[in-house]
Amino acid sequence: MINRFVYGFCASVLFSNLLPSLLPISLAVLMFVIGVLTLKRWPFISGCLLGVFWVSICFYSLFSHQEAEHPVRKQFKAQIVSLVSKNSDWISFNVVLLSAQHSLYKRYYRLNWQQAPEVKVGQVWAFDARMKPITSPINQGGFNQQKYLLSQHIVAKGSVKQSQLIDYKLSLRQRVISDFKPKLQHLSHYPIINALLFGDKTDISTEQWQALRSTGTGHLVAISGLHLSVVFGLSWSLFRLLLLNFMATSSRRNLILAVLMAAMVAAGYGYLAGMAISTQRALMMLLMIVLLTVFRQHASTWQRLIWALFAVLVFDPFASLSAGFWLSFSALAIILFTIDYLGVKSTTELNPQQLNTAVELTDVQIQQDDSLRARGLRRLSQLKSNLMGFLINFWAIQWRLFIGLGIIQALLFGSISIHSIWINFLMVPWFSVIVIPLCMLALLLNSVFMLLPAPEFISDAIVSTLLWLTDHSLAPFYYLLSLSGQLPLAQFHLSDALTVSLLLLALGLFLFKWASDTHWRVCFGLMALPFMFQVYGFIKDNTQPLSTKLLWQMHVLDVGQGMAVLLQQGHKGILYDTGAAYGDNFSYAQRVVIPTLMAKGVTELDYLIISHDDNDHAGGVNELLKHFSKLTIISNIDKYQQTDITNTVQFDAQLADKTQKQCDDRRFNWFNLAITLTSNMAAKSDNNQSCVVHIDDGNNRVLLAGDIEKQTEQRLIQSGSLLDADILLVPHHGSRTSSSAEFIAAVNPSEAIFTAGFANQYGFPKHDVVERYKTHGVTTLVSGETGQLSIDFKRQSYKIRPYRTVIKPFWYNNLFRFGVQVKPE
Repeated sequence: MINRFVYGFCASVLFSNLLPSLLPISLAVLMFVIGVLTLKRWPFISGCLLGVFWVSICFYSLFSHQEAEHPVRKQFKAQIVSLVSKNSDWISFNVVLLSAQHSLYKRYYRLNWQQAPEVKVGQVWAFDARMKPITSPINQGGFNQQKYLLSQHIVAKGSVKQSQLIDYKLSLRQRVISDFKPKLQHLSHYPIINALLFGDKTDISTEQWQALRSTGTGHLVAISGLHLSVVFGLSWSLFRLLLLNFMATSSRRNLILAVLMAAMVAAGYGYLAGMAISTQRALMMLLMIVLLTVFRQHASTWQRLIWALFAVLVFDPFASLSAGFWLSFSALAIILFTIDYLGVKSTTELNPQQLNTAVELTDVQIQQDDSLRARGLRRLSQLKSNLMGFLINFWAIQWRLFIGLGIIQALLFGSISIHSIWINFLMVPWFSVIVIPLCMLALLLNSVFMLLPAPEFISDAIVSTLLWLTDHSLAPFYYLLSLSGQLPLAQFHLSDALTVSLLLLALGLFLFKWASDTHWRVCFGLMALPFMFQVYGFIKDNTQPLSTKLLWQMHVLDVGQGMAVLLQQGHKGILYDTGAAYGDNFSYAQRVVIPTLMAKGVTELDYLIISHDDNDHAGGVNELLKHFSKLTIISNIDKYQQTDITNTVQFDAQLADKTQKQCDDRRFNWFNLAITLTSNMAAKSDNNQSCVVHIDDGNNRVLLAGDIEKQTEQRLIQSGSLLDADILLVPHHGSRTSSSAEFIAAVNPSEAIFTAGFANQYGFPKHDVVERYKTHGVTTLVSGETGQLSIDFKRQSYKIRPYRTVIKPFWYNNLFRFGVQVKPE
């Protein structure tokens, strides 16, 4: 009965991710009552009802006091719980509200602070901050920050305006870090060691994170089940050895004591690592698997997996909103089922008495053998056999992990690391056997020396030696990271359609292998057809002229307070502006533009048009050049007009003058589109010099107006050209400096799109400007509210698809409805 209840609970909590809304508190209580009453007779239904109740009640606990829909100044007291990132003079960190300690779940804020003083985890501050909900730019293939922050129980974001330090009491964790960290900072590989020991990844550079992603080794430096398992395994082995030697018994007492003490050590490591939600989840999974293995020796692999899932979902029903949840449980499932398939038995499942008997029999046989050479050969043969068995089993797990996690990674992130299989084959055992044990031993001895009196020079020498060994043990790993950028196909990006077809192909092959009936094998074989169609379509796109196609698309990307527009025909594209970049660690080109290009299947950019040199339009140029070396840049910006760079500013052979480098009254055809460029170079302001693009497919017309103001608008009106358009990308994000009534009347658009971030600090688009368009009968859309806008153009019509509308059916994406107070319903 209990297993059926657990199955129902897990299925219900996971299925709740597909619901458009959660239950109100009154209906959730009713579900609880019915679930309790049906527990004995219908345990599966009871589990389903209680699962829905649990998700709804936890949601209500987090959002019972919803933040304002629009930015407001707010004063509150909070404690810093983790540092997220540093960027130039900005710092990002998470805080827990002290006023919400009594609720079922703690409520967290993500704060940014410019020119902040030295902040430390554990400090309590009185903040005065500009707070806003956790809405974020949303694009196909891009990172869904709102979903991620919700999975971390972060309910609002804000910028610190004023603050006052109230209290700072060093916790045990902070005392350990304060004493140990100075000994790390001189090490060559300090950022990785600091992340392994304390979960602090703020010192890992952007280049290193990129290398970690491209090699599929990011999990090695983020505290996960691997690290906790290694710590648990080493601790269990040590405690079991000590108990067998000093408290030997034939009962299961020593086994249970060793497990409990090892679990305490693993929990202590999780505490020192900051006990982030992902670490809590991994610890919960590990402890549940261990307990079931020890106390439920006959539990099947499936039962262990489901009970671990049940424990995690009871602890945190929002865990399934995190990508790490699916990667963790997929990895756990692959490992457990592979071990079960190969017949590998865990040592924790052996009866200690049977093990002792086997050892005694072996000793008797060895004593009867008078030949020392024969004894040595036998032991060597046994060692060789064990080593080969380990390598074979390890390889079997690794290639299954590569395929399974590769498909899930492609579904979640739109990319797959080709080299991760062999790099992880080398680095996972290296970290498990060498790096992590050395880190833990150095930290353990340093903590012991803090508590026990010992000569300082001896303790420092021992700890320094271990840290020196740890630092050098990371040299091979750093070498692979530095090599990753030179490896071919280091990271392979997949379109959404190709990812889904690969998933169907893998599932079809798996089911085909296990199907015994011919008819089922034929059905499962048909699941390979979408992948074959994708391959055929890609070959056709590369061999057949795109001008025969009747469909083209335009995607207005949601890049906050900036602009980026993609024109797409098949796998080819033109990009108009790139969005902003901030410091060395963030650019919308990297976070939004490139992932969207990959998700849409755009593998070639023919042109990159830069309207003008403002950061919110041209901040991502360098990032684009790294990914598309053959594109042609069209711009009036001097620094893009140098002839000694690979991506020189020039038109290709189909243009009138190949040496022409400026956007100035030029026209060319891009397959079935007529594209006309113009700019007002006589204007004094940079905005008024924006490159204006008019696109015409013979039936539909689009005008991309950059940041032009009324002066250039008047010039365009007087010229009488390039104005008539069905869709207008509104000039200057809806500023009052643009969009004159004469300009709107001359363009006469049906739809006007404002590229403006939600609740941006400039107040764009201005209310009176929006009303001016509506007065002319124009439908208005704001990218910060709609998310990415995809427009499908056909021969006689077009269709606009706001991305937020596409993902709206799921409650966590529709959580913050603009201008409406959020309540569970």
